[in-house]
Amino acid sequence: MTAVHSQITNIPLELFIEICSFLPPVDLFTLSQVCRKFRGYLCAPNSFITQQIWKESRLNFMPKEDMPPPEGMSEEKYAELLITERGCQICKRTKECKIYWEFTIRCCKECHSNKIVGLNGLVDYPSEFVDIMPHTTELLCDKYYWKEQVDSAYAQYNGLSKEEKKIWLDNRKQTFDSIMSYASQRELREIKLLDYYCCFQPLDLYSPYFFSDIFPSVYDFYPQTPQPSQPSLLSPYRNFFEEEIENESRFNASIRQNQDFLENSNE
Repeated sequence: MTAVHSQITNIPLELFIEICSFLPPVDLFTLSQVCRKFRGYLCAPNSFITQQIWKESRLNFMPKEDMPPPEGMSEEKYAELLITERGCQICKRTKECKIYWEFTIRCCKECHSNKIVGLNGLVDYPSEFVDIMPHTTELLCDKYYWKEQVDSAYAQYNGLSKEEKKIWLDNRKQTFDSIMSYASQRELREIKLLDYYCCFQPLDLYSPYFFSDIFPSVYDFYPQTPQPSQPSLLSPYRNFFEEEIENESRFNASIRQNQDFLENSNE
């Protein structure tokens, strides 16, 4: 057994990369746990080859997830976040979970409820600090924050001098804008897919496959029925969807640039 294991782990890097090209992300995670050598190949966020392995696996086996990862997130972490069948990242028990892009976390309803805090719970924090913390906006426009992220960020903020706080806030504002923009793009993408789906296909909300085809992360909140293999109904319109979403993103970016220009001109 040891000899066989040694032969497997001593395969050339080129052959290892070729093998990985046939594996879905969930199998890449399994492969990364075989030995330190394989983990080194597959868990190197600064390696171009590693990132390409994960990216190609995602695009080949998760074709609906063709958006690039959020800024600063590696392809490996991105794939891990997208694999909803691995279940909640917090309790590790339930598989009925959802991805919250504002917090870059995948969790179940119970863990989500336990980990968030409303705006009313942050009254003791400076407004300039709260304003740059990622949040979700839910019913009645209430804002909710990930408590651990708030506590961790405030520990950094509170230990800085006045001048350092200004620099820290400016940097965090850029990160905040990037996170919230990505979350908005995700939401817009799902809404557009739903709109076009309703236009091109008979609407059957009672079908067990309706939401699973459009919103797999949302559908995970409900009891699942095994879905027969079938071609995606959205495939013929994929390019059209992508062009529309890209045009919408460019339009929003243009509006933001004009607003920034007007603000700078007024100053």
